[in-house]
Amino acid sequence: MVAAKAIVVPELHAPFQLVEVELDSVQPHEVLVELKATSICATDPAVQHGKIPLDFPVVLGHEGAGVVKKIGSAVTDLAEGDHVVLSYNSCGKCRQCQKQNNFRCLEIMERNFGGQREDGSKTISWKGKPVSSSFFGQSSFCNPTVAHISSCIKVDKSLDLAVVCSLGCGIQTGAGSIFNVVKPAESDVRSLGVFGLGAVGCATVMAARIVAQNNPTVLSQIVAVDVNENRLKLARGLGATHTINPEKENVKAKLLEITGGENLDAAVDCSGVLSVVNTMIESIGAGGIAVTIGSPGNDSKASVPILPFITGAKTYCASHQGNANSKTFIPHLASLYKQGRLPIDRLQKTYRAENINEAIADMKSGSVIKPVLLWR
Repeated sequence: MVAAKAIVVPELHAPFQLVEVELDSVQPHEVLVELKATSICATDPAVQHGKIPLDFPVVLGHEGAGVVKKIGSAVTDLAEGDHVVLSYNSCGKCRQCQKQNNFRCLEIMERNFGGQREDGSKTISWKGKPVSSSFFGQSSFCNPTVAHISSCIKVDKSLDLAVVCSLGCGIQTGAGSIFNVVKPAESDVRSLGVFGLGAVGCATVMAARIVAQNNPTVLSQIVAVDVNENRLKLARGLGATHTINPEKENVKAKLLEITGGENLDAAVDCSGVLSVVNTMIESIGAGGIAVTIGSPGNDSKASVPILPFITGAKTYCASHQGNANSKTFIPHLASLYKQGRLPIDRLQKTYRAENINEAIADMKSGSVIKPVLLWR
């Protein structure tokens, strides 16, 4: 057993608590990571409040970054001292994983939300009892942490781990929706709507700007939609050409004005609000694509007008983890950050790990987009 500090949710709706825990031994396909930083995603408090079912007590966290301290006997692509960003877990064996579509892994739910290893054991014990862990194969609200090799992505040691930790989920998800799903250059997408400007939405805007810079004939209109004026201002600085506040303007009418009556070529919903999802769907024009990222909940159903989709040959689809293979996509995003083209640090505010409840409150209020916990 290895002593560690972990941020535990002891029961449903309870505040996060920083406590002493013990780690199980590293198994063959795992590594021990000394974390430097873990950023917070909306999925973490979603589990805390029962929106995603997991047994309590639980150790969450799925956007960690740190230094490898020990490797399992079957690990061949990492060594002690390597710097890693932690991301989602996948089996690596199913048909989808074999095609490098790990985001479609047939075991994606149990690997990321099962609360345990594949063999049923737990990586973390608290007060002498195993607790739900292996969240996204990492549970990076624990330091050090035992992480599955599938969740570990090696990155350049020159990168600031307190910044690139955020690549593990939210930034990857937003950026991937553009690079891997919408693919503006391939589809001649000239107008894009981004609904919801949390970390995922801001990453979507940043990725769209990169595509527009590389391809001057596409994405001449990048429209950011949110009710928070500070976030709309930030989006303009990140690359949005137009912004809409639904509390002040009619979204559909304004989009028609911006696009000259053609509606959007593409739209991405990052809000997870059902009414916003429906607005997004209705806002795409002929040949357009609407992409769902945020989830309104298991029982929610979008309202899709069928005939306009047929006559306009439109597409409505979803994106998971940006439809990205993290092993190759996260190093690409890290390179873009290093070049100054993906300024994710502009979204972040750092906190001490013990101040996680304050960080989550700030994220919920909208005053901070991406809180980052520093392990000291």
